[in-house]
Amino acid sequence: MPQADTVVTDDTLPPLLAEPWQPIERAYCSVLRIVVLIYLTIITSVALVVMWFADPVILPVVTTVLGGVLLLGLFLLLLWAPRRVKHTQYLLREQDVHVRVGFWWHATTSAANNRVQHTEVTQGPLERLYGLSKLVIYTAGGNQSDVKIPGLPTATAHRLKNYLTEQVVAEELLDAAE
Repeated sequence: MPQADTVVTDDTLPPLLAEPWQPIERAYCSVLRIVVLIYLTIITSVALVVMWFADPVILPVVTTVLGGVLLLGLFLLLLWAPRRVKHTQYLLREQDVHVRVGFWWHATTSAANNRVQHTEVTQGPLERLYGLSKLVIYTAGGNQSDVKIPGLPTATAHRLKNYLTEQVVAEELLDAAE
């Protein structure tokens, strides 16, 4: 018996906006700020060494570039990091997982549980200091991760990883039984 190919309209689509999106931990803002400070320190150090040994003719150029970098760093520290954390959320449903990120440029990444190949929980030294981890989800058809959820408490990241692994195993067992 042939299956019907039902037409899907905008009205029949389930709204993602009405779902209970979960925010990431606010402590992740501190991690982002420390990373920005590390980069600023490195760039400023290199600029100071260049200024020390540079010809006086290029000093105005170096100081102008350094001033621009420091202004950008100030913007990243005060505005970007807190807004990045505020606008990063995830949604885990029975059959899929979604992550939305972005303050100015919004992106929502989705992956069906039956497409998940493997998952991992990663944690850098700064994240470890704050008790945070990143859940990385790899899906079929690619060699890079498709979904990354940063700023999760480590226990939550492991629980989500275990849940997704159980869903994948259950799907495989169901497919094998058919």
